[in-house]
Amino acid sequence: MKKFLAILVALLFIGFNQTIEAETEQVPLQPLIDETKPGDTLYLPPGEYIGGAVINKPIHIIGDDQVTILPGKKGPVIQVKANQVIIENISIIDQRNTNDETVYIAGDDNELKKLNIKTNGVGIQLFEANDNKLYQLKITGNKNLSLAQRGNGIDLWDSDHNTIHSSQITDVQDGVYLEKSSQNDIYNNIVTHSRYGYHLMFTNKTTLTENESYYNVSGMMVMGTNGTVVKHNELKHNLKSVQSLGLLLFDVKNAQVAHNKISHNKVGLFIENAHKNDITLNELEQNFVGVQFLKSTENSVTKNAFLANVVQGQAERSSDNDTESNFWGDHIGVDVNGDGYSQLSYQVDPFYLSLTKEYPPFQIYFQAPGMQFLEQLFHAPTDQWLSDQSPLMDNPIKSETEAKTSSIYVLCFSIILFIASTTIIYMGARKK
Repeated sequence: MKKFLAILVALLFIGFNQTIEAETEQVPLQPLIDETKPGDTLYLPPGEYIGGAVINKPIHIIGDDQVTILPGKKGPVIQVKANQVIIENISIIDQRNTNDETVYIAGDDNELKKLNIKTNGVGIQLFEANDNKLYQLKITGNKNLSLAQRGNGIDLWDSDHNTIHSSQITDVQDGVYLEKSSQNDIYNNIVTHSRYGYHLMFTNKTTLTENESYYNVSGMMVMGTNGTVVKHNELKHNLKSVQSLGLLLFDVKNAQVAHNKISHNKVGLFIENAHKNDITLNELEQNFVGVQFLKSTENSVTKNAFLANVVQGQAERSSDNDTESNFWGDHIGVDVNGDGYSQLSYQVDPFYLSLTKEYPPFQIYFQAPGMQFLEQLFHAPTDQWLSDQSPLMDNPIKSETEAKTSSIYVLCFSIILFIASTTIIYMGARKK
């Protein structure tokens, strides 16, 4: 009897081990894709799958929280070389020592959503790919690699009309990188602990709205672009380098930059060799330098709020800009006629910034009486002065927020009053 029980236990143990091995067996993904007909859906049961797979027909692949795809022997983990492919709810782990793309897209009208990607290289590469939708993605690079060794989170090359939104990217080189691409819409994303949060090179009519970028070297780098829209973004705590910036506009034309909150960066807004841009209703707060112009002309910088920056601004070889009607937190104005504008102009002498650039240790003398005395003796050349001839008396950002809040209160009160009136009339009619 004892011998029989021992054999039974052994058989059960062997069967249990076989069950575990079956559950953890890595399944090649390519045969499953090959067996799926165009237009059909491939449901992946929980488990691990070997990638290196190529999708060359319109199919829908769905996983769940327990589906993981690992790299194949070479190449991207997944390549999409077709149109109208949908991939969702899958984890992809690519920890190879290579800069290869983890996901490569060379087709149009595809959709990637709810993907969790861990990569040592480029998270997602779009190459000559148009009208794709990427959203609800989580892309994580390798924080143990230097910035130069990492790949970009999402990389677009010669790809137009794509949408990227509601995603989180961290520990990569550049969070979202676009080059030679037009009319892409990037919104509601968060990039942290990377080099540049969002990096545009030679693009047209790109929109960057409601994104966040913090704890990076720089928040947004907009370079060589035309017709870019940068609105309602939050760029903060980008301080990892002495050249860290909140927002850079370099060789940029016809951009709309509005309603952004730029705070706690080395330079809040740097405008270099940029022309004919509209910059309004932005809040620049507690940066080392609020705004800096270099060789830039014909820009409209109005109704912005500059609050508690060490140096509010500087302009060098940039005299032909409209920098009127901004709010300067350190300006003591006088409004004689009550129109909301000060009759006393505001001018920023960049003496302190120029001095500390050449002699960095002098930063410890910020606002020291001796430094203020030297500013009176040694003025910087006037072409470097940033001037506002009619500064605002009140913060336009705060005023706009208060106006919206007041409008909401009025709307709510009106609705309550309408409901109450309707109820009274109805009850009176019932009694009659």
